[in-house]
Amino acid sequence: MLEADAADLVIEDGVITVRGAPAKSVPATDIVPDEGLELLESFDPHRPLAYSSGCHAAIVAVDPETGQVEVLRYVIAHDIGQPINELIVEGQMHGGFAHGLGYALFEAAAYDPDGNFRTASFLDYTIVSTGEVPPPALVHISTPTDANPEGFKGAGESGTIPVPAAISNAVEDALCKVRADAVVDHLPITSDRIVEILGS
Repeated sequence: MLEADAADLVIEDGVITVRGAPAKSVPATDIVPDEGLELLESFDPHRPLAYSSGCHAAIVAVDPETGQVEVLRYVIAHDIGQPINELIVEGQMHGGFAHGLGYALFEAAAYDPDGNFRTASFLDYTIVSTGEVPPPALVHISTPTDANPEGFKGAGESGTIPVPAAISNAVEDALCKVRADAVVDHLPITSDRIVEILGS
């Protein structure tokens, strides 16, 4: 209609003009066909995915008689790229830490020798509560990714996935002070399991 290349067209205030020739114009509504328009937009990043990353460290105290584990200090250094809302990210890190801590120390699915599930309710299946979850220290690192225009990476997994490994290593390190050959080889590390490791 304007006898111009599409790259030279500018839409502003509902009017389409040709860049450098403002006299050539047409109302945008005049080019819409009766059946309407279909718009398809896609984005193809340089890399297929943007991964978050993080590093966790734990210091624990273990009572060798009762098997009770107390998390004395927990640090999460994480890089989620460009945060949208830092307070929400902190909430994700705290929640992820609580979830990972539950998996590491509390959430034991127990079966009897006949294969019957013995921990079918929260009376038997222990989950963490506020009292067992100390606030982790957070170290925010922001390295925007080039995999998307905003520089975003993920945030949920980096708060959860490393927790069982960090807690396991800290507990094993503490147990080795009492018994040099102590090995933590499966989760959760319940009090009964710790007493068994030290007694075997």
